[in-house]
Amino acid sequence: MTAGERTADRSVTVSIIQFNARDDAKDDNIEKVESLLRIAGQRGSDLCVLPEVFTGSALALGNSLELAEPIPGPTTERLCAIARTYGMYIVGSLYEAASGGIYNTAPLIGRDGSILAAYRKSHLFDPGVRPDLPVYRESDKVTPGDGLCVVDTDFGRMGIAICSDIRFPEIFLNHALQGAELVVLPSAFPARLDHWEFLNRARAADNQLFMVSSGMVGKLQDSSISFVGRSMVVDPWGVITAQASDREMVLTSVIDLGAVELVRSWWDLNSQRRPELYTALGR
Repeated sequence: MTAGERTADRSVTVSIIQFNARDDAKDDNIEKVESLLRIAGQRGSDLCVLPEVFTGSALALGNSLELAEPIPGPTTERLCAIARTYGMYIVGSLYEAASGGIYNTAPLIGRDGSILAAYRKSHLFDPGVRPDLPVYRESDKVTPGDGLCVVDTDFGRMGIAICSDIRFPEIFLNHALQGAELVVLPSAFPARLDHWEFLNRARAADNQLFMVSSGMVGKLQDSSISFVGRSMVVDPWGVITAQASDREMVLTSVIDLGAVELVRSWWDLNSQRRPELYTALGR
């Protein structure tokens, strides 16, 4: 297939699921996800992105151990069945119980219902004391992953990142240098709309790729914490082309991956990198 043919028609239908997962209702959360996935499937989605820790965030109850399960496991089996029924990719994160500890892991499920890859969140949410959040350290309960993830799909190369990873631009540069044209970001991002929007736009524009980012929405149960919601699609020029409103919903959009090649032809930023100057990046 030539470059011109790729640019002519590389449309992909993406759906983003945005909802509020309760820490004390894992089964209800999964049932809601299944219902929303069916909506996405009925819309002919090629790819569906779920929020981060969609079976329960453990932020309210601190019950990540109780929520954790193996991958493959009961929850991924249910998602695999839906992916197979509708012929779509599904990605979103949940707590994984593994020999090395508990991980915040995003499995990528293929159209045939197989698990193609699994990315373990590598940059955990360990902020200092902040005026907008109670003290919290994800690393108190979760083990960080030790690798990044770029996967070949039938529509192009896709990178995976999770929530606070978005604050580390090296991840997205790595994905772009490995040929990713699209990065999916499951998230339970706190209610900093300004940060959420400009970080998504910056990661897309800097690396000239699409960002497809899902977030929890609403208030965390029994807590002062709210989630930003506003799940979005950002194109390689940094333009928000689709954005969810402040409610539980399925946001569906058609993207043209040919736009990646087009924008990079306007100014291929990564071809002008000078790594020999960036001596501090190896620290």
